[in-house]
Amino acid sequence: MAKATFNPKRLLVVHAHPDDESLFTGHVIADAVAAKAEVMVLTLTRGERGRMKLEELKSLEGNLPSMGAFRAGELGNALRALGVKQHRFAGTRAYQDSGFRINAVGKPTKVKRPDELSLAAVNVAVIADDIYAVIKDFKPDTVVTYNRKGGFGHPDHKMAHEGTAMALRRIAKENSRRAPAFWVIAERGERADVTIGNAKTAQIKKDALSAHASQIAVGPETYSITNGKEFRYDQPERLRRSSIRPLRWVKPALIAIWSLPLGVVAAIAGTMMHTIRASNPEQWAIGLWISLGIVWSLAVALRLLRNSRGALYLMTFSLWATLFWLSMRQGGGSVAILNNEVGNWWAYGSVIGCAVVIIFPKIRPGVWRKSASGHR
Repeated sequence: MAKATFNPKRLLVVHAHPDDESLFTGHVIADAVAAKAEVMVLTLTRGERGRMKLEELKSLEGNLPSMGAFRAGELGNALRALGVKQHRFAGTRAYQDSGFRINAVGKPTKVKRPDELSLAAVNVAVIADDIYAVIKDFKPDTVVTYNRKGGFGHPDHKMAHEGTAMALRRIAKENSRRAPAFWVIAERGERADVTIGNAKTAQIKKDALSAHASQIAVGPETYSITNGKEFRYDQPERLRRSSIRPLRWVKPALIAIWSLPLGVVAAIAGTMMHTIRASNPEQWAIGLWISLGIVWSLAVALRLLRNSRGALYLMTFSLWATLFWLSMRQGGGSVAILNNEVGNWWAYGSVIGCAVVIIFPKIRPGVWRKSASGHR
């Protein structure tokens, strides 16, 4: 398959809030403008529920119209810094920033009772209609927005992605020509097709972020959105070519389901080998270490290749269920995994090993490769 190239002539960038265009696509927009591309930014809300970094502006919090007007002014300054001359707010109705809450597992999610005017409370088809109208009018050859997870999980970001994908499907259905190329922002740890950013675009991104001083703490070399987490201006932005098909999630789900029989096979193979000993009967069962090594290696491989824990959860469950069944006395009175030292090490060690890999916070092979090459 040919490698995807990002060379837009007419670029539409869809974002949920003011400052997102500078935070997530500052390099992308600056690079496209420098290449003489026509760029339009579509912002779905005015960021009415933002939190002010500046103490003197704290009084605006909770005053949605005033907050929205202030942040819209900041957005105008940021767009001028980026060189963008075409911008629109959506939509048929004036969508409001939904805000978000942190759920029990520490992930951003919708507020429990969203305001009826908030973006997250709107049907995706309504948002798609607004985005569709902009696409029909601007006629872009390339559209960029968040990934399906909404980046870090903000519900408004997810709605922007779903609405954009639905609008592009409508364009593709109505026109014999292809729909605009659909690109999404690749988060850390995700595959990316292109990386964009250099010293020149870094300075432009810094100027754009400085225009959003109410939301972003700007330093000489770095900026931060939350305390204690800083990013460099020259950190490149990464994009991935995506599909507008509504069932694009089916393939990853099917791949994950394959980990169920993988756990069964690993449990049966390990049970058959775990009692094998070396030539000296007094030595520790070498088959046990081979069996445990196979299971632990599979667990690490699933974390690395799937870049998630979902498939590993399924493999661990089927492994545990199979080991439990093999430890039970069968109809003929036989037991595959005996209740002895070697059998206990195999049964408990394999499941505990998988649990350790699940609990381990981050496994990123790209980080290891950079560390090994002396990357700073």
